Amino acid sequence: MKSWIRFSMNNGVALLLIVALLIGGGLYAMTNMKMEKYPAVDIPYLTVQIVYPGASPTQVMDAFGKDVEAELNRLERLDNLYVTAGTNYFSATMGFKMGVDMDDAEASARAAVDKVNMPASVKNISYYKDQLEGNVYSVAISGKDQATVQRFAQDQLLPAYRAIDGIDRVDSTGVFDDQAVVALRDADMKAHGLGVDQVKAAITSAQLSLPIGSWHTDDQLLPVRVGGTIESLSQLKGLLIPSAQGAVALSDVADVNYEHSEDQRVSLNGAPAVFISIIGKGGYDTVQLVDDLETAEQKLSMPAGVNEQVMVKRTEEIKQSVDSMLQEVLLGSCMAMLVTLLFLRNLRSTLIAIVSIPLSMFASFLVLYRLGYTLNIMTLAGIAVAIGRVVDDSIVVIENIFRRVRKTQERNDRLVEDATNEVSRAITSSTLTTVAVFLPMAFVPGIVGAFFRPLAWTIVVSLLFSLLVAITIVPLLSRISLLKVKHKEHTESALQRVYRKMLGWSLSHRLITLLLAFFLLLGSLTILVSGQLGFNFLPSEPSRKFTVELSMADGTNVQTTDKIAAQIESQIKQHPTKYIASYVWSQGANIEFTIDDSVSDSDALAQTLRDGFKQVQGAKTITLSGESSIGGTNRLMITINGPDGATIRQAAEQMVAAVTGIKGLEDVHHSGASEKPEVQFVADDKKLADTGLNNALVAQAMNRAIQGETVVTAILDGRSTDVLLRAGIIAKEPAPVSVLNDIEVTNFAGQPVRLGDVGNWEQTLNPSSISRLNQKEYLQLNGIITDANTGGVTAAVESKLNSLKLPAGVTWEAVGASKEMNDGFISMGIALGISIFLVYLVMLFSFGEWLTPFVILFSIPFSLIGALGGLWAVSEPVGMPALIGLLMLNGIVVTNAIVLLERVRSNLKQGLPRDTALIEAGVTRLRPILMTAIATIGALFPLALSTDVGLVSRSLAVVVIGGLATSTLLTLIIVPVMFSLMHRKRGITSASQATANAEAAAGQID
Repeated sequence: MKSWIRFSMNNGVALLLIVALLIGGGLYAMTNMKMEKYPAVDIPYLTVQIVYPGASPTQVMDAFGKDVEAELNRLERLDNLYVTAGTNYFSATMGFKMGVDMDDAEASARAAVDKVNMPASVKNISYYKDQLEGNVYSVAISGKDQATVQRFAQDQLLPAYRAIDGIDRVDSTGVFDDQAVVALRDADMKAHGLGVDQVKAAITSAQLSLPIGSWHTDDQLLPVRVGGTIESLSQLKGLLIPSAQGAVALSDVADVNYEHSEDQRVSLNGAPAVFISIIGKGGYDTVQLVDDLETAEQKLSMPAGVNEQVMVKRTEEIKQSVDSMLQEVLLGSCMAMLVTLLFLRNLRSTLIAIVSIPLSMFASFLVLYRLGYTLNIMTLAGIAVAIGRVVDDSIVVIENIFRRVRKTQERNDRLVEDATNEVSRAITSSTLTTVAVFLPMAFVPGIVGAFFRPLAWTIVVSLLFSLLVAITIVPLLSRISLLKVKHKEHTESALQRVYRKMLGWSLSHRLITLLLAFFLLLGSLTILVSGQLGFNFLPSEPSRKFTVELSMADGTNVQTTDKIAAQIESQIKQHPTKYIASYVWSQGANIEFTIDDSVSDSDALAQTLRDGFKQVQGAKTITLSGESSIGGTNRLMITINGPDGATIRQAAEQMVAAVTGIKGLEDVHHSGASEKPEVQFVADDKKLADTGLNNALVAQAMNRAIQGETVVTAILDGRSTDVLLRAGIIAKEPAPVSVLNDIEVTNFAGQPVRLGDVGNWEQTLNPSSISRLNQKEYLQLNGIITDANTGGVTAAVESKLNSLKLPAGVTWEAVGASKEMNDGFISMGIALGISIFLVYLVMLFSFGEWLTPFVILFSIPFSLIGALGGLWAVSEPVGMPALIGLLMLNGIVVTNAIVLLERVRSNLKQGLPRDTALIEAGVTRLRPILMTAIATIGALFPLALSTDVGLVSRSLAVVVIGGLATSTLLTLIIVPVMFSLMHRKRGITSASQATANAEAAAGQID
């Protein structure tokens, strides 16, 4: 380090130019970094959804589901494969090992699905990658006229959105594919002597345009075509059909109208609506993306009577998070400056000491920008957390320079250089050990590791630059500013005198001192073991946006579901809300709402609604959940496996009954679907043969009467539209099944046969959905955790489940919040263990012996006293932020111990007795140790008081503040006591003699 210090002293102008470049580069990087709320983490989950209209779950699996499942199961690095087959759809979610490139995974999945021969009626095969941030922008377009709303969304808004860069996908709800339905009227058809096939042929030929060849004229070669196309619904209505009575317009024998392909209701505050959600690409500038989306909107002309409601706008959250974190950074810097000023009582020294804060920040932004990181809550949290630590090295250096300059009248560059050299080894060792504390966190595997990696790198880069500043910029500025400081003879302060007596007594009563420390440590651990502290994975931000998930009994129609949804909406309307967005289908509904800013206690409102929803009759389940911080960390999810579906269902019902009623757990249910009623026409083979029919003719006639036969796809009114021919309709729905007996089926001789004359209707029960995990049936137990003590709730659930006597062969596994928490704690525990090992290794190289590093490590456990006590005092649970705070605390505790023992070793080399060396070092290093500790506490104090910092919650600050408050005192007492115990070979003096010797030595040792 001497060469670095000497370089800075001899090349001041060059160094100042480098600083200017660093500031400029940091400002450029900070203003050009992309902004998003969370780090760009490649979530290793991919979902494929396949639409198969009219098919039951069993038919979906038999037709192609099992083949798709088998092909996907062969994909490389696949961890889990979740498959669900429901009415009209197939869904498969693939969970890959962490580190898989999800673009490559999607390409492999597409190739696997393409190998399967799909039925002709399969359509809309979609692929979705999980995004940590979810939708970055969501709007609802509403109005009185649904057709106008849908036309604006479909023709203008969606194309404008899709043309913007940075979008992963655009999801829309309420944009239905219109179908042109030609519903033949039997009486008019008979009156004009027309048959179904004649109408079908007329519609098909009207869309026929055939190339015939070419024809030469005198100067041209012209292609020849026959036929034409129908371009609008009005043209379709006027289509002429040849008959024995002459040409007949289609509208004379049929009702021709547009109909929605799906029976759903989408509304905003009761008005018809379309919902559009934008999912951005990971790592893209979210703020810029949303700005581009809003610019695209402004260029469009909104039709009269159509309104827009922004439901999600991540830029507001991002800017609030960034502003809050920057505010904590600025407040922390001011607190660190104030503490330094109070101790040094010299403005120039204070300004020199805190110069490391902005320089470390700018350097960090520059490096993070080059590494491709974005400006998000974790990178800013790294800056906020590091603020209290980056100033420590500069404080130690400036305090030593300031102390030596004031006590001597011979001042020159050599004095500044020597003063910096004196502590350079200590601050280098302490900084490297703190880097060793956080560096393992950058290599923690899994989603947790990827999420916290930017924070770790931010802290590591900040610390390394703070060390560089302390040994280069600080001595240079000290040489310029401090050599003319007024001389003052060294005198001990009252605090130093009190500490001298305390340390002297402790060295004379080492056993009592250690026992007291151990009793305090055991007392703090009792808080943890007794369950007075809760556990969670990540802190939950207060929810302002909620979603109600309604599920109905299988077979329920959309009209019945809509009535139940209306009751739920009515209860929500009793509270102040900004909007209520509803999406209702046949067997369920999603109702999303955002509470008004006037509501102060969102949790109380949520509980009131839950209590009210319990009074709603007719629903299968009603689940209310708030928008969580990340990935649904407030959801309880447990997978249940077993030998067969019936056994799994029996176990699931037993488990639901066991955990229902646990405090802090609401809306408990399992994913098992009941059997769904279906009707099946069973034809009599003999009657079919006698009447000249077969099953294919019967199926074709029934499909034409109920669903409608797709005749052709045409461009009508500028939009690709399926033209459906519906014939043989006897009654409009709702109607009893018996009316279908009157459907007429044309036999091979062209004669009509009544459907009821050739068979009977039977009602059967089939599963409404089929769920499989890794090619085996499974169910999932779900619930909403409403208590901040997520770990306590999950522990209570697991305790209940472990006490159950489940059917033979049934196993269960916690996923979701509990699994994330367990995996996260294990990973962070491993990182903590590795960091302690690396800390010891760094100190081993630094001190050149094994005993002194061991003494320093011995002080780490005592930091738990204040850390756990602080969490208990403010009722904060133990979570990932608290563990990160513990990592930081370990680094600071080790730093203080190194600064102290480096001075002790220097004293011993000069021949001082052991206890004298300890007391002199303690008194001399008391001020820098207290300064660094209090500066760190001051820097983190705004973070501890803030309620707007989100994931990097006050628990991190509380752990560091509480732990540092106690560990600093214990470091100044316990470390010297332990050192004296471990170094027994030196001559031992009495406490009074050691104190007297130390007082004498203090005036001789610089």
